[in-house]
Order: sequence, then structure tokens, then C-alpha cells
Amino acid sequence: MGTMRLFAEYPELRPYFVVTAVLCLQLLGLAFYTAAVRAKRKVFVNAEDKPADGTVADADHPDVLRVKRAHQNAIENAVPFFAVGLIYALSGPSHLGAQAYFYTFLGARLLHSVFYVIGKQPFRTMTFVIGALATIGMAAHALRVALV
Repeated sequence: MGTMRLFAEYPELRPYFVVTAVLCLQLLGLAFYTAAVRAKRKVFVNAEDKPADGTVADADHPDVLRVKRAHQNAIENAVPFFAVGLIYALSGPSHLGAQAYFYTFLGARLLHSVFYVIGKQPFRTMTFVIGALATIGMAAHALRVALV
């Protein structure tokens, strides 16, 4: 089945594909940012990664740890979205509902990563909750459809 035919049959897959692609780029961006912060701080936990002017330590620099935690949190929230979002998109939601859930989740997660990296509360918690509620809403819709 071609992509255009798939989108014709399931139009809510289009925004799901867009959001999924952006979330994957975000995860890659956080991975590269982790490496950039590690290089800037010149503290490495693997001796083979250490440049001549770097230091080997038992633990990452606190700035690196913060970015790694933001990355881990992004992964932990993207994985359920990938599954629940796909099920939701295939469950026959309204186009407006799908866009609202998908783009709300995306915006919340992108902002959450920024707020995590720069250490801004209560915005980090608020964006986490918004993203989680979007996923819960999609899951509830999909369950309602499946159980009827």
C-alpha cells in the first residue's frame, strides 16, 4: 500500500508521521547535545573518549547528567506515544482531535526538554503533565473504540 493511499484511508496518520519524525529528530538532537556538553566540560567516563586535554572521571559532569536525564525522560515519553499514537490514529478519531492530541504532545515534549536542560520549574512539570494527559486521552479514546 503506497503512502498516499495509506493517508487517504487513514488521514490521521499524516500528523502522526510528522510528530513521530520530529520526536525522533529531538531524541537525536538530545544525544548530540549530550556529546557536545561532554566535550565542552572535558570530563569523560570512558578513557578511550578522552582527548589530550580532557579528564577521565568516575561519573559524568553534572551538566552532562542533566542533559542525559532530559534525554532519558524524552525517550520514556516518546515510546508510549509511538504505540498509543499509532493505535489512536487507526481508531478513527476526528482529524481535528488527532491534530490536537498529536501537536499538543509534540509541543509539550519539545518545551519539556528545553525546560529540563535549563532547569526551569514549574514549567518542566507543567509540560510533562500536558504531554502525559495527551497520551492518556489518546489511550482512553482507543480503549473506548476497542471495547465497544
